[in-house]
Amino acid sequence: MPPDNATAIASTSVLLADLDAGLNLVETDTVFGHRKDADGFVAALERIDAAVADWLEGLRAGDLLVLTADHGCDITHASSDHTREHAPLLATFAGCDGRRHDGPLADVGASALRRLAGADDRDLPGSSFL
Repeated sequence: MPPDNATAIASTSVLLADLDAGLNLVETDTVFGHRKDADGFVAALERIDAAVADWLEGLRAGDLLVLTADHGCDITHASSDHTREHAPLLATFAGCDGRRHDGPLADVGASALRRLAGADDRDLPGSSFL
């Protein structure tokens, strides 16, 4: 079984101090979202929110933090499958002025490419929000 949210959050908190890292908060999706456990889903989001506050305080100059989902997960929808609402996307980076960005998930890849390579690739989908 994959790690739970608490393990992923704790591991990421440690890794963010030293390394570039990514994580998958699998419980939010598979344990609470697809099972339509509203109380569990809300509690998981509250724990994630508290961890993000700590992560934001630990960001260094030049860091890029992107939080998103790979699909919608409306726990009030009749089906337990993935739903079609917009996936959430939160990002912070040098020069971020709190503006809103609505676009496809491919924009995350385009933004990461610009941040890591310093360039865009016109052959790939998405537009950088940096």
